[in-house]
Amino acid sequence: MSRDPESESRGWWQTLPGLLTAAAGIITALTGLLVAAHQTGFFDRSSQPVSQARSEPRPAADSPHPIPTESAAAAPIAGTSTSHALTLRENTEVRSGQTVFKLLSARLDPYSQDKVSLHLIVRMTNNDRFDANFWAASFRLLVDGSLQSPTNDLDELVSSHSAKEGDVEFVIPANISTAGLQMGDVGDGKPTITINLQPPR
Repeated sequence: MSRDPESESRGWWQTLPGLLTAAAGIITALTGLLVAAHQTGFFDRSSQPVSQARSEPRPAADSPHPIPTESAAAAPIAGTSTSHALTLRENTEVRSGQTVFKLLSARLDPYSQDKVSLHLIVRMTNNDRFDANFWAASFRLLVDGSLQSPTNDLDELVSSHSAKEGDVEFVIPANISTAGLQMGDVGDGKPTITINLQPPR
């Protein structure tokens, strides 16, 4: 008995839509299963989100090296912990040639563990017909028998028949009670103005 080729071909085409329909149903079911698994977080259990913030480690309470913070207060220094003005003598004026130096005020400021900063406000009056230098070389401080130079770089020019004020700074030991200031004519054996470094009571 021989087979009819036309009927065999027609039967194959008639079953193909059924196979495609079945395949589409399987794909739809798998897609729904995958979507449901993703929504429940099944695939995210092994990894953490990238945007998750990492908390900084905190040192133990008994750690020998605690982490410093910006709000930590600085330790007070020895000698003086606050700035204060000094009481000056009545005569604080020195004449050197055509130049007159007058000490206007003095202040002690904290500097380091065992030192303080002595700030002096000085007015220089130039009575000469030429300009004159108003600089650190015109000042010395006698401390414990030794002359010290200013720590700041005062370097001004005072015009003829005019005056100018400047800041002269010395860094000295915190335990010094008095010092001698030289202005204009400086050097060993030159006159000094005594400055009481003790805070006013």
